[in-house]
Amino acid sequence: MSQPTVAVVLTGAAARGAFQAGALSVLVPALTEQGLAPSIFLGTSAGAINAALWGSLAHQGPDAAAADLLEIWASMDRGDVYAHPAWTLLGDGLRLLPGSLLGRGPGLDALLDTRPLARTAAEVLDAEQLATNVASGVVDAVGVAATRIPPAAGKRPSRRDPATMWHIAHAHSVLFLDTTLPTGHVADPARALRLAAGPVLAEHVLASAAIPVAFPAVEVHQPADNAGWYVDGGVRLNAPLRPAVALGADHLVVIAAHATRYPAATPQEPGERPDIADAAAMTLHSVLADRVIEDLHDLRTRNRWLASGTAPAGGEREYHHVNAMEVSPTPGALAELAAEVLHSKGRAWWRETDSLALGRLLRGVGDGPGQQELLSYMFFDDEYFSRQMEIGQSVAREALARGWA
Repeated sequence: MSQPTVAVVLTGAAARGAFQAGALSVLVPALTEQGLAPSIFLGTSAGAINAALWGSLAHQGPDAAAADLLEIWASMDRGDVYAHPAWTLLGDGLRLLPGSLLGRGPGLDALLDTRPLARTAAEVLDAEQLATNVASGVVDAVGVAATRIPPAAGKRPSRRDPATMWHIAHAHSVLFLDTTLPTGHVADPARALRLAAGPVLAEHVLASAAIPVAFPAVEVHQPADNAGWYVDGGVRLNAPLRPAVALGADHLVVIAAHATRYPAATPQEPGERPDIADAAAMTLHSVLADRVIEDLHDLRTRNRWLASGTAPAGGEREYHHVNAMEVSPTPGALAELAAEVLHSKGRAWWRETDSLALGRLLRGVGDGPGQQELLSYMFFDDEYFSRQMEIGQSVAREALARGWA
């Protein structure tokens, strides 16, 4: 009997990535003990960071890899991700004035300066070891998803060129994938998903995690066929579930930073008028969560078809039963945690001016649940990370107790 193929898919999470690290630290060692060692790791945004880090640490064994991953996240803080917003505001504010007042000059490329994140990635991600681990069979596949921004690098859009404007409206996803497995069915033209085969590099991970507007786009140079500018993979492909199944996974662990099922019922009362933060949080949740929920629903539906013998013909794609395990925080739990940790920072405001500035900014666009949700995705703080990891570990143990669906 052949060994089951187990894939771990990590969704986009931004500052919620520490939750995923905590979950991984429990799940991978436990599944390995059960004879279900994960061999495929695919991720998007913060999930891409975790997938690549685990792939680079896997040769140490699951327990040592888990310890190192937790240590990396525990040592992370705002300064490892972006420069102090005051310096960013000062520099970009001076650049913004000519454009706003005079109609001249380039626009802003982002709200935050993420050069610290590039340095952090170079320090903590051993891309050579990652490639070695794939080539030697320690892991079978590691992939990260990013969103390619047309037109080609260096080409400015022109309203006189309709083709150029069309390309702007139709970005596509790219999965940068290093694997020894067959990849014939990984690309998905129907979903504008392309495959870029080869070693996973720091630039691919940074591209996958380039949160639109907040973080600048990242230029990818390799492979040459997929060179160009990229932003966060969660814009189009927040969880590469289909690629995991296409690689042959028959056990699928989905570690999400949000709910993986729609609520059974929603309140019908209109309530108060939503503020900007509420609308932004709803949009963010729709982009990150809804496609994941629907893909998981499709997966469960195909499993039922297969069990009843009524599965439709798959064409070029061969359907097979996939056991699933979903790991996600309780709705609102990380939002409440972020607000609680930020509130505690007020006691040491002279050391936490960046965190308090973020809180004031978000407070300016809302004071309800939406504001806390946005904070939970943008609050890069070591205490917040440490407590997230504890929640991730607890939720992972609950998922293991429930077993496979």
